[in-house]
Formats: sequence, C-alpha cells, structure tokens
Amino acid sequence: MSKILLINPDPIPRVLPPLGISYIAEVLQKNSHKVEILDIGFEKKINLENVDFIGITATTLIYLDAKSIIKKIKKINPEIPIIIGGTHASILPDFVLKDSDADAVVVGEGEFIFLEIANKNIKAEGIIYAPIVNNLDDIPFLTYSYLDIKKYFNYEGTDRIRWSLPQPSIAMVGTRGCPYSCTFCASKSLFGKIVRFRSVENIMEEIDFLIKKHKIKSIYFYDDTLTLRKKWMDELCNELKKRDLKWICGTRVDAVDKKMLIKMKNSGCKYISYGVESGSNRMLKDVIKKGVTIEKAEEIIKLTDKIGIGIIANYMFGIPGETEEDLKLTLKAVKRIPADAAEFSIFIPLPGTELATNLDWTQYSSKENPYHVKSKIHTEEFSEKIAYYHSKSIKSFYFSPKFLMRQTKMIFRPKQLFFAFKSL
Repeated sequence: MSKILLINPDPIPRVLPPLGISYIAEVLQKNSHKVEILDIGFEKKINLENVDFIGITATTLIYLDAKSIIKKIKKINPEIPIIIGGTHASILPDFVLKDSDADAVVVGEGEFIFLEIANKNIKAEGIIYAPIVNNLDDIPFLTYSYLDIKKYFNYEGTDRIRWSLPQPSIAMVGTRGCPYSCTFCASKSLFGKIVRFRSVENIMEEIDFLIKKHKIKSIYFYDDTLTLRKKWMDELCNELKKRDLKWICGTRVDAVDKKMLIKMKNSGCKYISYGVESGSNRMLKDVIKKGVTIEKAEEIIKLTDKIGIGIIANYMFGIPGETEEDLKLTLKAVKRIPADAAEFSIFIPLPGTELATNLDWTQYSSKENPYHVKSKIHTEEFSEKIAYYHSKSIKSFYFSPKFLMRQTKMIFRPKQLFFAFKSL
C-alpha cells in the first residue's frame, strides 16, 4: 500500500471540488492505497509526511502554479516522485517534463495508469502514455471521502449560477470526448473525438449515494455536450425526474430539439449553457469552425427560453482573423439574444487547439508562455478595439432593461442577487 498526495494547484478557491484528481483518488482508494487531496485554493500548507508519490494536475492557465509547487516540494524532499498530468502536460509532455522538475508526465486519462505507478508496476519517470478508458463505468463513481466536501458546500464564491440552484450542489460528468472541431478548444486533444458514455445506471448510483451521504439537491453536468445521444439523454431525464433534482448542463444549439428541451425542463433542468461564441457567421464557419450559424443559435436559444429553461450564453472576443465588423455583429447578438447570464471571454491561444498551432510553445520559458501575457495576435490598436467591444458587451447585457426585468424574481432570493452582481 502506498500513500499518495494529489494536488490541485489552483490558488483560487472554487465552489466545486476538482473532478480529475478526484477520479484518480477514487481508483487508488478502491485499490487499498491511502489518498489525500490537497486543494491549494483552500489550504496552502503541504504535509509530506510518509508520502510515497505526489500527483499534481494542471490546465494551461494554472501550469505556472503547478510548477511553483513542484519546485517547493523538491526543496523540501527531492526523493518523493512527482507525477504531473492534466491538459497542459498531456498536450506538451516534452516541454513540461523538461520545464517543471516533475519526475514523470502522464499523457491522457490518468486513473488507471496512476494506479500502476502506485502499485510500482511502472516507474514514475519520463513520459508515460495512458490508454483511453473505453468503458467509463470501470471508473468508480465519486464519493469524496478523501477530501472535506463541506468546505466546498460552505464556500460562498462568486459563482452566480451556483446561487440559482438549491444547495448543496455538486459537479458531475456523464461523458468524455467531443466529436466537433472547434478551433479554440483543446478538449478533443485530451479525450479524443469518439464520445464515451457512462451508463445512466452508473450515474444514478453516484447521485443516489450523494443524496444519501451529502443531501445533494442539484447537479452541474460538466460535459462538453451532454445531449449528444438522444436515447441516452431520454433515459437520463427519466431517472433525474424521479429524484426531483435541479440541474444544469452545457450543450450545442444543434444538439437539442423541442422534444428534448421539454423533456429536460420536466426533469429539473434549470439552465443550459450554450456556446454562441460570435455574432458573425464568417467567424463561426471559417475561423471557429463551429458548424452552426448565428441564426440557428438565436432560434434554439429563443425556443429554450420559451420552454422555460434558463440560458447561459457564452461569447468570445479577439479571435484571430476577427475584424471590427465581426465585433459589432457579436455586440448586436449580445443585445438581441435572450439569456439569464452570459460569459464574455477574450481569446487566449491554448496549446492543443487549431488556432494556436503556429505558436512554438517550446521556445518560451515558463515565465513568458504566451497564454500568460497579452496576446500578440492583434496589433495594439486592434487589441484596444477588442477591449472596447468586450467591455461594451458586458455593460450592454448586464445593465440592459431586458436583463434586469428577467432578474426581478431574484428580489426574493437576496443571496443569489448579491452574488450575481458581485461576480460581474
């Protein structure tokens, strides 16, 4: 039996526990290993007593935080093997192995390959390629017995969507993989284009456990596109309805129809997050390669609104090749398309995405990686225009009479109202 410390290096406390390392913890614990999760957002002190292996995860945006923690640990005890995984390490394994001081990099889905390392069947050194988990039911569902789940329930973060749900709430995934080719997204680089589904029975076992153990009242489904398979989705809705839960998911406007939306509404779906991205069909077709038009997005979002499901609309500014006319079209879409909440992002080139393929990531020191500095994709003059339309879109949405009228119901939920505006 080994003792393993798994670390989430994100310095910002989040309202939901880290899913990736929780799945690894579950597999290790089920196989008689002792596991602890350290979430740096809540606890900075690192206890290395009797630790045999350390695993640390990192997306691109928190890679520098992961690297800093690895260096700190190596100064305290250089003998403990450190394995880094997650999106950034999986996409840039050679760079991360050389740059981070980790002993090993796991590429891909880490649950069972980390078990092999803990069992000492594989040495924790170099680049280790993990096979795709074809049957997601082989991965034990999450019990969270290796962390203090109540600190997430009690943390009053600024997630305005969370406060629209009955509490406590928990995150969950039912699928892995994405068949689409959006040029700004790296999901398919990690999980592949073939979508794998947990059985609905397996999902319900997890939900029933969490209801019994932690009195869960609502769920975030964090899947890229939850509604890809209609028969599976129909079965999922039937089971969710029996449990009288509220839930949120993300999907695409071309992956739902009226019949499905009604079924989702009747089973407790409170919000759907849609990626609108841009108001320009040129950008959607030729640059983002989204495969949908702005007219289709508007049609489905208005249908969703009519059926009575809340809408979270996601927009992106500063995409390579964007013109001021494209920015104007996105601003018009923001003003026109109904939504209960909206997220406004400025494009960041991420490794593993088509839009970042011209960046040679190995040529940067980790203090100068392009995802941590102002993007040099645009001229300084056009970057100012991007910032202008980004800011104007936020103000146009959140301070519009239409949005404020939609939020009048929150007068009767003061906590939700407070966090909604605090998080702007």
